[in-house]
Amino acid sequence: MKLTSVEADAIAKIIDPIFFRHESSYSFKKYPAEDYARYKSVYSKTPIKNDEIQASLVWKWGHFGKNNFPLKQKELIQKIKDLWADYVRSKNCGNAKCSFQWWSSKLPSTAYITAAYVTHLVHHSDPLPIIDQHNFRAMNRLVKAVRAKHEATKVPRSWQDIADLKAFMSAVLMHLPGKSSDELDRFLMMYGRSIKPRKSRKPRKEALTMR
Repeated sequence: MKLTSVEADAIAKIIDPIFFRHESSYSFKKYPAEDYARYKSVYSKTPIKNDEIQASLVWKWGHFGKNNFPLKQKELIQKIKDLWADYVRSKNCGNAKCSFQWWSSKLPSTAYITAAYVTHLVHHSDPLPIIDQHNFRAMNRLVKAVRAKHEATKVPRSWQDIADLKAFMSAVLMHLPGKSSDELDRFLMMYGRSIKPRKSRKPRKEALTMR
């Protein structure tokens, strides 16, 4: 996705008045910044200890400090641990797109976000953003505001979606002086959550009473 300078500036003007409200609602207790910084440093080197792989994934899934989380996630952690040596030997580490495609081919199709996150940790200095349903939703809502014909899938599914988010953030940051990539990432995550469609509750069935 390539934004024009005019579009990026218009999006920055939408973001600026609401930036603090959403960015400040990000929970550093749930997602500690110090630990996230350590994961990026660790993934830049080899070998990686299994406990660091587990800790980084638990952080991403919002289970920081917890030992009890879904079995499917525990199985996914083990699969990534088992595959790590093969990934390093594949020599795809130097290219973000190849890394993402490697992990996508090895992990279940439902693990798109995890494959993208592992790729992000390895290639964070690109800078490659973290992608999830929330910042993807936020990006597309903001692009739609300045480009009426913009269409997108509800959730990210491909490498192109990651590339689009990277290009979007880079373009918008140029018009948000003083804001960092991490701050914009947090804003998009929380803004995206705030605009997530809510499922309407079915009305409770009332017993019919004859009067």
